[in-house]
Amino acid sequence: MPKHRGRPRLAPTPHQKRRLGAMLLVTTLVSAGSALLPAQAQTTLSPTEAAGPGNPPVVRGDSISISVDRAALAFTRSLTSQNFAPASSVAMALGGCRGDNPAGTNASARTEVTVTAPDGSAVLTQVSPVRNLTTAGFFTTPPNQPLNPQPAPGNTNYRGDFTSNTYHGMSATLSLAGRPAGIYTVTTSDFNTVRTGSGACAFGTPDTVGTGYGKVVTPGPVVTTKTFEYRPWAVTFKDVFGKGGVRANVVPSEYQYSVDTEDSPIIAGDQTSSGTGHNQQFYALPGSFALPSDPQACVDDPSSCLPSNAVPCTPSAGCTPRVMFIEDPVSDVDKQGLVGVFDLDTKAFVAYATLNGTTRTLMSLGTANDAYYHDLLAQLSAGAAAQGIDLATILATEVRVGTQDKRLTLSLLNGLQIDPSTSPGGVQIASDATVQAGIVLDIYSSLRLTGGACVANSASSTTEPDRYTPKENNGYTVTKSDLLPEVPAVGPLGAIVGGPLYHVTGKFNSDALVNTASTVIGVDTAADEPNGYPVWVAPFLSGIHTAHPRTMDFLGTGTWSASETPVLAGCLVVDFLLGTGVAVYNNPLPVGIGTVFDPLAKPTPAAEQLTDAINTAVDDVVSQVSANPTVSSLLNQVTALLPLS
Repeated sequence: MPKHRGRPRLAPTPHQKRRLGAMLLVTTLVSAGSALLPAQAQTTLSPTEAAGPGNPPVVRGDSISISVDRAALAFTRSLTSQNFAPASSVAMALGGCRGDNPAGTNASARTEVTVTAPDGSAVLTQVSPVRNLTTAGFFTTPPNQPLNPQPAPGNTNYRGDFTSNTYHGMSATLSLAGRPAGIYTVTTSDFNTVRTGSGACAFGTPDTVGTGYGKVVTPGPVVTTKTFEYRPWAVTFKDVFGKGGVRANVVPSEYQYSVDTEDSPIIAGDQTSSGTGHNQQFYALPGSFALPSDPQACVDDPSSCLPSNAVPCTPSAGCTPRVMFIEDPVSDVDKQGLVGVFDLDTKAFVAYATLNGTTRTLMSLGTANDAYYHDLLAQLSAGAAAQGIDLATILATEVRVGTQDKRLTLSLLNGLQIDPSTSPGGVQIASDATVQAGIVLDIYSSLRLTGGACVANSASSTTEPDRYTPKENNGYTVTKSDLLPEVPAVGPLGAIVGGPLYHVTGKFNSDALVNTASTVIGVDTAADEPNGYPVWVAPFLSGIHTAHPRTMDFLGTGTWSASETPVLAGCLVVDFLLGTGVAVYNNPLPVGIGTVFDPLAKPTPAAEQLTDAINTAVDDVVSQVSANPTVSSLLNQVTALLPLS
C-alpha cells in the first residue's frame, strides 16, 4: 500500500476493513493459547555483576543495556459491568486510544524509561517506539514492529504493546563513559490506558482477577525502579608486551587480572596483613618510586624496596595512596595467583601472574613511557627470543651501584622509568662530557613535521649488512668492524654482549621526543655467579644517566636498531642501542673513538686525552671483576681489541 508524505491518515476503507477483519481472525487464533502478560513490565539490565546480599548489581563497562520485556497496554471493555481486556493490534489499527501529540490527541499507551545519576540528574529518558499498524506492518516477522524511521508526534501514533504474537518491549543503551561512579536508578513507568465503549481514554491499570483482568482501575502509571552501581576500574595496568594486565579499585579494594586472553574472577582485596589471602595493601609516599625487580621479595619486605618516607595508607580513611601491593601467591590450595607492585600514578608495574596453568611476568614502564618504548622493546624481545633469551628476565636483572656508605639497587625496568632531565632519583652524572664503560642503553627519537617527507631508511644488528647511514641530520651512524674478531657470546645475556664490534655515533636534537642514555659501571663479583661478566648484573639498567646528551660515541657489542620513517611532510627518527662497551657522551674534543682507534691517525694531545679517559673507564670495570677468572678472561678479550696502551 503506497505511503504519501504529509498526507493525513484517512479512516479505513471497506476493503481495508475486510483485510483487517481477516487479520483479526488470524491474530485471535494465534493468541488464543498465549499466557496472560502482566500489566507490569519487567526491566532487565546487562551486563552486570552480582554483588553481595542487599547490594545492587555492579556495572564495570562504559555502557549498560536496558531491556523492557513488554511496553504498556491498552485495555478496553464495552460496558462498565464488564471486565477489561487488552486490545488487539487489529483493533488498535482500526481505532482506539492512540496519539502522542502533546498539542492534540495524546492518549497512546506508552512506557517511559528514565535513568538518574547519583546526584539525581536524569541522564537518559526514552519512550517506547511507535508501532507499525499499517497493513504491511502485520506481515513482518514479528508483526507490528517499530516504524523506521520513527515518525514525528501525531494523533494516530501508537506506542503501546499487545498480548498477541507481535513485537514486544523496548530497549535502550546508556553510555557511562566519563560519568561518575555510584548508584544509578532505572525507573520504568508503564502508562497503560483504559476505555469503556466509545468513552474517553484515560491512563490507568485494571486489577487482575485470576488469569484475566477485573473492573477496578488504578489511575496513573505503574512505576517500578531498579538500581545498579557503576563501579568502573579506577586503575588499569597493561603489560607492555600484551601478555595480560591488571585492573583494580582502591575503594572498595578489589582487582581482576588477565593472562594472555583469559580473565580471572574479580577478587576482593582484604587489606589485611601479609600472607592472609587475597591481600591488597597501599602506601603513600611523596616523590618518585622505582619498581623492584622481584615483586615477591618486595611485598615480603616492603622496607627493601620502598623509599624510607613511604607509609602504610588506608584509602577508606581518606589517605591517597601512591603504591599498591597485591599478594595472592599460588599455593597447593589455590593454583591461581597474582603478586605485584603497582605505581598508581604512572601505571608502571611488575607482577607475577598465574592463571589456568599459565604463568607470566607482566610489566609496564608506565602509560607515558610505554608509548615511547613499546615498539623498541617488542623488537628487542623478538631478537632476544630468537636466541633463547626471555627479555622479561633481562628487564628484571639488577644492578647494584654504591660506595662504602651507600648502596643502590636498580633494574633495567627502573632505568626506563627515569627521566634523566627531571628525576631526582638515581645516580646522576653531573658533568656534561662523560666517558663510561660497561652496559650501555641509549634510546633516541625525534619528529620533524616540515621540510618534506623523508625516504624510508632502516637497519638493525639482526640484518645484513649491520651498518646504517642516516639521511636526516640527526640520529645514529653505525659501522661494523670487518677486521677485528667477534666477541664470544657467553651467558644468558650473550645476545647483547657478544658478536661483532660496532662503532655507533649519534647526533641528537635538543627538542627530541625521547633522548635517554644510561651506562652501568657497577658489577657483581659474587662467587656463586655462574657466568661472571659484568652483565650478569642482576638487572642491568641503572640510574647513572647523562641528561639528554647532544652526541654519543660508542664502541662495543650489542643489539641496535635505527630507522627514519616518513610522516606527512616530515620524518620520524627512532634509534635504540643496548650493548656493552665504551661510550663517550658530549665529547668536547675534536677527535672521537673512531679517530683514536684509527691506526693511520697521528697522535695528538686531544686524542691522548680521550684515550686516557677511555682507559680509566675500562680499567675501572676490569679492576672490579679481576678476581673472577671468567670475567677477567672475557673482558680482556674485548679490551685487547682496543689499542689503549
